[in-house]
Amino acid sequence: MKSVVFMLDGSPSRREMETKRPFCSRPQPEYPWAEMACHLIPTDVIPDKPVKMTVSVKASGFDPSARERVAMLKNQAIVASDGLRTYRSKNDIYLQRPDGYFAQCYDHRSKIQPWLSCTATEELSDRLAISYDFRSTAELFMRQSVTVAGNARAIFDSLKP
Repeated sequence: MKSVVFMLDGSPSRREMETKRPFCSRPQPEYPWAEMACHLIPTDVIPDKPVKMTVSVKASGFDPSARERVAMLKNQAIVASDGLRTYRSKNDIYLQRPDGYFAQCYDHRSKIQPWLSCTATEELSDRLAISYDFRSTAELFMRQSVTVAGNARAIFDSLKP
């Protein structure tokens, strides 16, 4: 096994079946992902937790986000006054904070989905990496990505025995 995917905000068509399981019948404060797993997030809400997370075993010397960084750097950056760097290529947007954290985002350009769908990858150790999908906007990214990253690590930590 190379990776495990956690859908924290599953498909609306399966939501009713998923939320009627015994796990969702009582509060689960020890699992930071339980609230999202048991209740569908409205589409107009930008949650502070990832909506999908993948934990992967890394091959030795493999950089899980190298491809995205190469694609990002092919475009000219727009630098905001707060230091946020934005690289745009059609509907793909790469957002990078001054500390180097970056996410590959997709701009749906839709009234139904007014947010960006973003994916960030972080190394947990020399053998493990997590990537997680989250919703954001360019305006919220600087502070929201910090919160989402912390919540992604908390979700991972809650899964350890």
